[in-house]
Amino acid sequence: MAELIVDLELEYDIEPTADHCGSCTRCIDACPTDAIVAPYVVDGSRCISYLTIELKNEIPNEFKGKMDNWMFGCDICQDVCPWNKFSVLHQEPSFNPHPELLGIDKREWEDITGEIFQKIFKNSAVKRTKFAGLKRNIEFLGIRD
Repeated sequence: MAELIVDLELEYDIEPTADHCGSCTRCIDACPTDAIVAPYVVDGSRCISYLTIELKNEIPNEFKGKMDNWMFGCDICQDVCPWNKFSVLHQEPSFNPHPELLGIDKREWEDITGEIFQKIFKNSAVKRTKFAGLKRNIEFLGIRD
């Protein structure tokens, strides 16, 4: 459960959202760390987003080779969900990636410095994992081309 504190007028849904999943298990089948253990049930300690953002210790070796090069967060379950084909792309420029970010190659990721991290991730959620956390994630993954 969560609570939002905002200073905006919100339109509330009259009815709860419908269960659109039915017998679909695409997210469960696609999760490389088996974090989705049943419909609507996630073992957060196995989720790549948890492992690469929230976990402050070393990533357990059992996840070696299972993280599909995700060095910060993961969207596999969202990518495979058939309902997300109805989503609308955002028009918010501040959500676009830093221009320098898209051209970074394997060697540059491995050699990233604190200065570059601060520059390209300024005002980014990636700063949540801090420079040391991102380096840990990159080293754990052994980023591949």
